Amino acid sequence: MSRFVSFFRGVAVAAAFAIAAAWSGAGFAQAYPNKPVRIIVQTAAGSSIDVSARLLADHLTRRWGQQVIVLNQPGAGGAIAVRALTNAANDGYTLFFAASSVFLVLPELQKNLAADINAMVPIAFIGETPMAIAVSGKSPAKSLSDLIALSKTTSGGLNCAVSTRGGLSHLSAEALREASKADLALVNYPGTAQALTDVIADRVPVIVDSVSALIGPAAGGQIRILATAGPSRLKALPDVPAASETLPGFEATAWFALVAPAGTDAEIIRKATSDVDAVLKYPDLGRRLEEIGTFPRGMNAAELQRYIDAQKQRWSPVVQKFGT
Repeated sequence: MSRFVSFFRGVAVAAAFAIAAAWSGAGFAQAYPNKPVRIIVQTAAGSSIDVSARLLADHLTRRWGQQVIVLNQPGAGGAIAVRALTNAANDGYTLFFAASSVFLVLPELQKNLAADINAMVPIAFIGETPMAIAVSGKSPAKSLSDLIALSKTTSGGLNCAVSTRGGLSHLSAEALREASKADLALVNYPGTAQALTDVIADRVPVIVDSVSALIGPAAGGQIRILATAGPSRLKALPDVPAASETLPGFEATAWFALVAPAGTDAEIIRKATSDVDAVLKYPDLGRRLEEIGTFPRGMNAAELQRYIDAQKQRWSPVVQKFGT
């Protein structure tokens, strides 16, 4: 009889520990965050990615009642930022506002990267910013068709500014050149700011970069956006055609996702996902993001993982052909 009593007592104790652990995990997530949170960004301050991250951080600060700090870790195509996340504790207090190039391009360009990008834990999809094709304000091209034709009738073709070799600007321009058969000579710049300077000055006639980078100069009349490369026209630029209207099926979109280090507690991920989803629905944040060319789209962690996998499959042939 005592054997049975001991057995049931053991089961009861085990059950109590399990319940306590479950409540402890739930309580930990409920209390999260109870100190400042850092969000790593792979670009320098002032970039479109940085601005988007700071807008998100500001709204999360208000929702959480804890300071959310943006930590800029530029360089090496995002590898420095990835290493910073990998070296951080997986307690939910260091997150990464990652651009699509980290998932699509970086693994191909840096085979010996001392970090497993696939091990990062998805939290939330933040938004997307279609790539765009633009020309200097002095260009005679008024449409994408005009530009393609002009490139073929200009001796030596047209120079096209792209930022960061192997980045999405470069790969999108390569995809455009291949799809349109336009005679474009790609000119690589270390960043968008330098590329835009030469296009605005009409030293280089064409640029391919994200809408978020080009929307400001276009609004000021310094450049002219001929087409955006999202699946359809943008609400923010209703008069600008989608590139697919000229080149059926052509699409090139950059995007941003919030991720955590491998091994981060699932309850923390769920709490962070829920709170990020909530703030992205705030009208003022959505409006500000759209003003700078970043368009939020709801997606939970599981959907984000499937999206990342699909994007890798889509871009892999382009990255392998042109990324190095």
